[in-house]
Amino acid sequence: MLIVSANMGEGHNATGRALDQAVRANWPGVTVEWLDTLDVMGRGVGPVFREIYVTNVRRTPWLYEFFYGAVRRWRWLANSSKRFVGSWCGRRLARHIARFQPDLILSTYPLGSAGLAWLRRHRGLRTPMGAWVSDFSPHPFWVYAELDLNLVMHDVAVRPATEWVPGARVRVSAPPVTAGFAPGDRATARARHGLPDGGFVALVSCGAFAFGSVESGVRVLLGTGDDVVVVVACGRNDALRKRLMTSHPAEAAAGRLRALEWTNDMAGLTVASDVVVTNAGGATSLEALACGRAVLMYRPIAAHGRANADLMAAAGLAEVCVDDAELAAAVYRLRTEPDRLAAIERASVAHSAAGMVADSLTALLAVAGSSDARRRLRPEDALFVHVQTPEVPQQVGAVLILDAKPDGSPATLADAAHLFGAAPGLLGRIDPGSAWRHPRWVAVPGATVADLVTPVDLGGDGPSDLDGAMDAFFSVPIDGTAGTGHAQLVRGMDGGRSALLIKLHHAGADGIAVTGALVGRARGQEFIAEPAPVAATERPTVRQRLGAGRELATGVLALARSGRAVPSELNGPVRSSDRHHSRVDLPVAEVRQVARALRTPTTDLATALIGEALHRVLHVDGARGGPDHLRMMMPRSTRTTRTFRTAGNRTWAASVDLPIGPMSLADRVASTRAATDRQVGSSAPHAAHAVVWLLGQLPPWLHAVAARLVYRSTWFNAIASVLPGARSPVVLNGSRVSVVYPVLALAPGVKLSIGVMTWADLLTFCFAGDLDIASTVDGLADAIRAAFKEARALVE
Repeated sequence: MLIVSANMGEGHNATGRALDQAVRANWPGVTVEWLDTLDVMGRGVGPVFREIYVTNVRRTPWLYEFFYGAVRRWRWLANSSKRFVGSWCGRRLARHIARFQPDLILSTYPLGSAGLAWLRRHRGLRTPMGAWVSDFSPHPFWVYAELDLNLVMHDVAVRPATEWVPGARVRVSAPPVTAGFAPGDRATARARHGLPDGGFVALVSCGAFAFGSVESGVRVLLGTGDDVVVVVACGRNDALRKRLMTSHPAEAAAGRLRALEWTNDMAGLTVASDVVVTNAGGATSLEALACGRAVLMYRPIAAHGRANADLMAAAGLAEVCVDDAELAAAVYRLRTEPDRLAAIERASVAHSAAGMVADSLTALLAVAGSSDARRRLRPEDALFVHVQTPEVPQQVGAVLILDAKPDGSPATLADAAHLFGAAPGLLGRIDPGSAWRHPRWVAVPGATVADLVTPVDLGGDGPSDLDGAMDAFFSVPIDGTAGTGHAQLVRGMDGGRSALLIKLHHAGADGIAVTGALVGRARGQEFIAEPAPVAATERPTVRQRLGAGRELATGVLALARSGRAVPSELNGPVRSSDRHHSRVDLPVAEVRQVARALRTPTTDLATALIGEALHRVLHVDGARGGPDHLRMMMPRSTRTTRTFRTAGNRTWAASVDLPIGPMSLADRVASTRAATDRQVGSSAPHAAHAVVWLLGQLPPWLHAVAARLVYRSTWFNAIASVLPGARSPVVLNGSRVSVVYPVLALAPGVKLSIGVMTWADLLTFCFAGDLDIASTVDGLADAIRAAFKEARALVE
């Protein structure tokens, strides 16, 4: 567990200690780590923020009150302030969270909560997260819709919290105090601290800084009666302690005034008292209530102190004394009316005993993942939202052939749902945004994976074969209201086999994310929404920065010089979402044998076979004529060990001019490898990735325009991607996943996509095309088979 707190006074850490204690009691053996938000935000931030806070409260309370009220009054100011702080804090929290990898994160400080909310919104942090609002009044800076749960201290605090932050999940928590703060025997506690058994003990506690009207309060309390003993917890304010002892020497000598240095037994002092006098309404008030003691809010400090006092009074848990006369009158009533004091103590105990902090922890885990989480899409992902049209839906997928189980039974819908549930970002929808709002992924509360998986049986009213099922399934755009994907279990295939057809919105996943998530689920490894950030490394030198800049400039220049793609029958208007598919399986051992004989990598041989098939089907050297090359958009993965198991699109695109003119297969392999190496080895793909990122920084309407300009047939003729698959068997609940075909999306004006994957003992090809080129799609599959047969004969 990770506790995100801050050394701003002692209240936030006191709440953190209570949560730490509750977690350890609930889950023995748990590992707990703490982060100080202000230290995380940067060197010197803590001292500066603390000085600003203390100065505002002591010397410029009007300024503190103004800002506090402005943020409550103007939602735009609250939201912009929270976004600024969230970005600042969240980026710096990321590396600590990545290092510790917590299973649960609890925040006790509003700026820390802002950072966590930013990480969920922008980085997709899925760790269960809750924030404890230890102030009685939940200021807008305390509450976040992105967190799984916001815990407030009383029913009266729920309404303002939800009004200020619509959509926030808010629940009442038991006071987060350590175990020592509980009802106890007053006489025993007094004996332990050397306080008189009789008389009336008033504990003055105004936080670690002990600021506010402490001295005037002490003077009033001492004047209310000779039997009144005043105990002052001066915290870290030693100057205050010295002034009190100097100002009241007779009372100090008589034992009626105890001005204490820092003490670790605030619980014992609270139990020993009759009344607790404070002015902020934070942890001190919660501790007093937990001990069943009356709370007097004397001259509440500006902003949060006054807000807390008003809400505690509305809840019947404190009396507000705005001046000396009211404090004296309140103490007089409590001294002379023991029944009144006893009733207040019973009400305090009843409030604190209504639940336990552990109950809130359980509630947090119960709702984790069901909050209305929103995450702005990365520029690489948002591009596919902007270029999508009803005729060209941006969805990627896969076709998995599932063998019968050892007992002969086929895979079930439950098996399919279990596997499909691994898909990243599945239980959400893509919000396309607007002219001024960037696209986002939004969680869909109540959505279940089972709702997104449907069965279909071959024969009868269903498709006659798997090819027909694929065409029907992938021709229908994802609905998107209940999830970012859809799956279909095709039953009734030969030998008890089934096929699981999967499609996901391209904004949430690339081909590797789709297949990798499924393989990971089968092997007990889950995808995550965002990679673990790398720890800070040594900053690059000026020379290194200049070198990187030159490389980027060179790449951008190469992109500009590459020009338009040549005209091709693979391009033209895509008039509907109807698709036609064709599949090819090649024995991977034989493919590798041919590749070795031709002295080329397997991936380059697969690409060369695509070029040979295009040559044969398009007859570029025959009567129909045509160019001697076609430009293929070939996404290449940028995934590392850090990002391999993450969602989203993590690729850069190499625009390869694939040779399809007349030549021998050996020459085509060599030419293909040379063309690929020229692109992959150049800086152009990295520049293209940088350009995509840069476009994402534009206003949404301009980003949409730019995305449509760069992602269309003007610049490439077709899309092809060679994806890594599983080399060893993958088994799902007894069903072996024997074959996988990757299915890629088309682009505006681009009628053909080709997915290639190595899966176990097969190299699979899946051609997807617009219905206008259905015959071409089938012809390409046949041409791949024929070309490989000739290649195999050539090297034997």
